[in-house]
Amino acid sequence: MKTIVFAHPWNGSFNKAILDKVVEKLDETKEKYTIIDLNKDGFNPVMSEKDLELYSQGKSADPLVLKYQEILKNTDELILIFPIWWMSLPAILKGFFDKVMLRGFAYENTQNGIKGFLTNIKTAKMITTATAPKFLLNITGFGITMKKANLGGIGIKKTKWIHYSLRMQGEDEDRKKFLEKVGKFVSE
Repeated sequence: MKTIVFAHPWNGSFNKAILDKVVEKLDETKEKYTIIDLNKDGFNPVMSEKDLELYSQGKSADPLVLKYQEILKNTDELILIFPIWWMSLPAILKGFFDKVMLRGFAYENTQNGIKGFLTNIKTAKMITTATAPKFLLNITGFGITMKKANLGGIGIKKTKWIHYSLRMQGEDEDRKKFLEKVGKFVSE
């Protein structure tokens, strides 16, 4: 099953158009999928005192964390759709990694670093938007951090990434071409 993690708060955003295109393509190919819409779910990305109290035990006080973990256990492909703000993840997606990817569930500490447990997820696909172009995001290390540390750290060996650099005027034709690219990307 494919799991889509969507991290944008505005239903009228280009990110929502990307999500719609991904869903359209998966429906077209009759693939099974689940959507985790962090904003619609009301996911709180902030670690509470109770969360931190349970963190070292690999537990959480947030019932959504358990729900998301169950979904991830049955996932073979992860599709992340999100904007890049301030050269980083939106807080809600960062909180998803902080709170859901717990020790004992997503990884364990070893003498050589961490060993990822979510090896059932064979591929992660990232679809991002930002005003910054992809080459600049690579220079700042964003792509390496996501691929090697965040996703690689939990056991995902293969990550693919496409990016749309938003134009100040928002060229409709350019966005249509990117949505076509998204459709092909999801089918790879």
